[in-house]
Amino acid sequence: MHRLLTIIGIFLCLVLQGCKDQQNQEESLMTNDTLAIGLCDYFDGRGTPNERMLAHYILARTYVDMNEIPQALEELQKAAACADTTAADCDRRLLTRVKRQVGMLQEQSSDSTHLYLFLIGGFVILSAGGVLLLRRKKAEKVEVSLPQEVMPEETSVDEKMMETEAYLRFKDLSKHPQKSITKEDWVSLEAMVDEYLPDFRKKVDPGRNMKDADYRICMLIRLHFSPSEIAVFLDITLQNLYSRRKQLLSNVFHVIGKPQEFDQLLQEL
Repeated sequence: MHRLLTIIGIFLCLVLQGCKDQQNQEESLMTNDTLAIGLCDYFDGRGTPNERMLAHYILARTYVDMNEIPQALEELQKAAACADTTAADCDRRLLTRVKRQVGMLQEQSSDSTHLYLFLIGGFVILSAGGVLLLRRKKAEKVEVSLPQEVMPEETSVDEKMMETEAYLRFKDLSKHPQKSITKEDWVSLEAMVDEYLPDFRKKVDPGRNMKDADYRICMLIRLHFSPSEIAVFLDITLQNLYSRRKQLLSNVFHVIGKPQEFDQLLQEL
């Protein structure tokens, strides 16, 4: 009974916090994942298998409402993994609901994939036809000329950065997560970004008031490190990183959207 009252108290506190955040944003509570992520963070550390399964199921349903199907499927799989089917008190009704939801989302995702492949196939066929037509027209107008010296292509900035010692150091760390990142590693990475992308800091943090962890997220995304690699580098969960990227999208670019939009905008800088 005491544990149940504790859980209800935590949930009410998170709801009140979510309502407070709602007053500062033009979003409904159902389109904000902060509350559900808070539940997962709490119960992952101290909850029973049934409580952890329910928390991840609630987060998955939140992502469904936000139309973020890949994230929803990931949370449903985590929810199913939390279930202790050997325990007498296992909430099998909830587990069945989780599995049913996985099947529905996978079917929905499959239908979307088929439509996408159909559209891509049509585009490829049209593009191939256009290329053949263009080559035919060029062949009709070809003129005999002396061969010209082929100039080597200029190396892009991204390719140059990926050859630096600072970048290669972090690439090695991503393959050996047991190694620790030093302060000097971060200093070297920031100096390298300043050298090759001198305007990056001005565009991302013109007032230089961004937290070190947030600016490091920006640098690592710009250098094309994956979310899982970034989470390991910063010793945070993928859920926390997901939430931070959404917030940074709003703070840096003044856009309300998905974390993937933030990644794309950063990599275009």
